[in-house]
Amino acid sequence: MSSVDACSLVTASEASAATGATLTNLSSSGGAQIPGACFYGSSGSQSAVIVFAQVYPDASTADAVSPDQIAAALSGQYGVSNAKAVKGIGDKAFEYTATSSAGGGMAIFVFKANVVLMIIVSPSTDSAKVEALARTAVSRF
Repeated sequence: MSSVDACSLVTASEASAATGATLTNLSSSGGAQIPGACFYGSSGSQSAVIVFAQVYPDASTADAVSPDQIAAALSGQYGVSNAKAVKGIGDKAFEYTATSSAGGGMAIFVFKANVVLMIIVSPSTDSAKVEALARTAVSRF
């Protein structure tokens, strides 16, 4: 795979269902434009879903990426901790609890072929919803 549109992996309605709040695509409404990233949010709540997909030259390069390194980088902003391996999503997947001041949430990192996918759902403590979003996203690669 040579490129991935993160906003096509998870829709606004799927992001809304995962948080229980009506979310819109902030990237398409003049918000931050970051290659590989899609931001869903709402002006009336703290709820948010962030989808980030990074395409690597090949599967072995993607496989060399450590989710713990990414989690450590996010730890300052999201307080990402408590790694848990998740079976049955992509080639491998790891879920983390995010304990940010915005109400906390869940983060999942999925490795599939040469793509590394990250989804953060905040606030959320429902790993089933986060895992369902990841399964849906991976099915759209």
